[in-house]
Amino acid sequence: MARKQDNFYFTSFVKLVDYSCQAAAYLNNLVTDFDGILESKKDEIHVIEHTADLEKHKVMERLVKEFLPPLDREDILNIIRDIDDVTDAIEDIVIRLYMYNVKRLRPEVSAFTEVILACAEALKCLMEEFPNYKKSKTLNNLINNVLKLEEKCDEIYIKSVRDLFVNEKDPIAIHVWSDLFHRLEQCCDACGRVSSTVETAYMKNL
Repeated sequence: MARKQDNFYFTSFVKLVDYSCQAAAYLNNLVTDFDGILESKKDEIHVIEHTADLEKHKVMERLVKEFLPPLDREDILNIIRDIDDVTDAIEDIVIRLYMYNVKRLRPEVSAFTEVILACAEALKCLMEEFPNYKKSKTLNNLINNVLKLEEKCDEIYIKSVRDLFVNEKDPIAIHVWSDLFHRLEQCCDACGRVSSTVETAYMKNL
């Protein structure tokens, strides 16, 4: 169990991942009820991303002054930066939908956003258990849960890109959706990087 004075960092990891979950839920809801009106939605998801940035900077300011952090400084920095990348990657999907003026979604998109949401939620479960890393019997399974969802997203990506190139004739649509599918897949890749960073940090501190 983490010492009381160490709880700030572990609590902050959970808070940061919760913003990723909020962004993922926002994206999934946007896709479920897609209406093609995206300007206000990119602003709304940016509020989530900006609030997450404020929390990240709070952790970094504390870390600069910390005499003896519970983990290596480098590991704490890597974890908060990797979580930040998850939230940024999810926000970027909404920005790209707006930039490309997408008015109709391809059916594969909902499969991506459901897995992205599941991946973010699995990451939150991992972070909630992380303070117990010295004695935890479930941490490895929680890490693997994230990695399995990342693999599931990879499978969706491969199938989606193949179907796009087999069936789509419009070169602009191919360009747009190749990019969007890649960026959707990157959201789960970002979650996978967080779980790998956590694994490295806890193995170093056993």
